[in-house]
Amino acid sequence: MKTTTVADEYSQSARAWLAGPQRVYSRLADVIVAALPGVAEAAALDIGCGTGAATTALQRAGARVIALDIAAAMLAVDADARPPAVVGDALALPFRDAAFDLVVAAFSLNHLPDLTVGLQEAHRVARPGGQVVATAYADDDDHPVKAAVSEALSERGWTPSASMQVIRQQAMPRLATVARAHDEVAAAGLRGRAEHMCIEVPGLDASALVDWRLGMADVAPFVEQLAAPDRSELRARSLQLLGQRPPPLARSVVVVTIDA
Repeated sequence: MKTTTVADEYSQSARAWLAGPQRVYSRLADVIVAALPGVAEAAALDIGCGTGAATTALQRAGARVIALDIAAAMLAVDADARPPAVVGDALALPFRDAAFDLVVAAFSLNHLPDLTVGLQEAHRVARPGGQVVATAYADDDDHPVKAAVSEALSERGWTPSASMQVIRQQAMPRLATVARAHDEVAAAGLRGRAEHMCIEVPGLDASALVDWRLGMADVAPFVEQLAAPDRSELRARSLQLLGQRPPPLARSVVVVTIDA
């Protein structure tokens, strides 16, 4: 039996991602890119671009973007309206040294089995005087919808894949605090800084919050294989567990900036 990889999960969840998580990630990208200097006219690389949240934010700010993701189906979503894109691995970027003014990795390097190599590769393709910006979720990032949807899924037999469990337990914690992010940058032989941001994501009612969680890559393939009545029941159960008046969503984020 073929082992399901994280790339497989993201490819299988592309459409669900666009319908749910994209709204959250677009808000995060807009806030983070707006805080970056010198984006206009920059040659930018979006590593782990997914369905294009950071790519779109960079383009709106005036950057010329090339997008890269290891999950081919993510790049296929609205492909005609997107900039040049490449299927590639963040651990071996298919670009020459110093090719970009700005390298952005929005919530992607914290999925890598070898973060040191990922940081070094992102730095390698940034020109001297440019910068690398990587974002990850802080270890205090939480919202009641996470527990509600997980419980509803578990009641139907869902469990996280082995590959995703490894990422959550081993990879994601490495950038999940400012102190650990500083240590990881130093361990890669690079110089940079890290800061914590709390980003509000307004306008999401209970239904939109549930759609966000049901569209995540470790969940969407399971949801997709359910019969339509079962999917409806899963969604209704998630809403029941969450309640109709959940607290507003705010994401707790660590932003790492590396000088090229």
